[in-house]
Amino acid sequence: MVIAATLAPQATAAAAAATTRPFATLAAIILASALAGRLGAFGALARVLIPDRSARVSSAAAILAFTALLSGLVNLDVAVVAATPIALHAAGRHGLSAPRLAVAIAMTANAASFLLPTSNITNLLLLSRVPAATLAYLGGSWLSWLLVTAITAGPLAWWATAGATPAAPAVTAGPSARAVFDLVPMFLLATAIRALLGTGLALHGGFTRQLTTGALLAAAVNNLPAAAAILPAGTPGLWAAILATTIGPDLLITGSVATLITRRIARDHHVRLGARQFTATGLALVPAQLAAATLGLHLTGVLK
Repeated sequence: MVIAATLAPQATAAAAAATTRPFATLAAIILASALAGRLGAFGALARVLIPDRSARVSSAAAILAFTALLSGLVNLDVAVVAATPIALHAAGRHGLSAPRLAVAIAMTANAASFLLPTSNITNLLLLSRVPAATLAYLGGSWLSWLLVTAITAGPLAWWATAGATPAAPAVTAGPSARAVFDLVPMFLLATAIRALLGTGLALHGGFTRQLTTGALLAAAVNNLPAAAAILPAGTPGLWAAILATTIGPDLLITGSVATLITRRIARDHHVRLGARQFTATGLALVPAQLAAATLGLHLTGVLK
């Protein structure tokens, strides 16, 4: 940010003004989620979706469905903060693999974070460049979201039933309002990237090529700077960038802040979320997730 302000002060001021609204929106979402957590909303939802007496596969599927709903309807960072402790605590009760379930939580939260504009800060950053009405956005996202959630939660639920390990009792506290302060360095980074890149980084080629390039970029440099840099070209380019920056981070453990949050919570409960295991799982799953999302966009008429 210091470099950007020194080299291009006017561009930095303009980038800060353009970037403020997405981050202010996310801050409001986090504050509302913290209040909902204190009122017991997430705990009640978890008790409904994750019954105490159920088969192992259905328990794992219910945990991942809970994660996907929070990620899609609220926000992915809220989802991992609320769902990971609940999932690790449930792993011991239901005979699930806690390390694999931690990987599954992070991957599901990332992949399901495109249902609404507010599901992921990357969506808001991209939409600030190519605006879209919320209803029009939802009209394009809902079917892809259902398909991606199914192709993610199903295999990962089955995978989490193998190799069960004891999980330490978890503190199932909901999201904290203090997470708003974590947005400050993200805001500075996004503003600086936009100021230094000027008009932005265009992804070339057809939809599939843009999707692939964007996913690799998001995984390699983290999805936040990738979203701050990308300049989508039209509606297809917008959706390629959105899917790339939400699903692409499932390739590397450093691809998303939400994954790092999940890893930190897992470590606090003596559960290892390994980088190699995460990448191996992502390499097997991400192509299917991207294909499912693309199919959904075709069926809803977004891609013609």
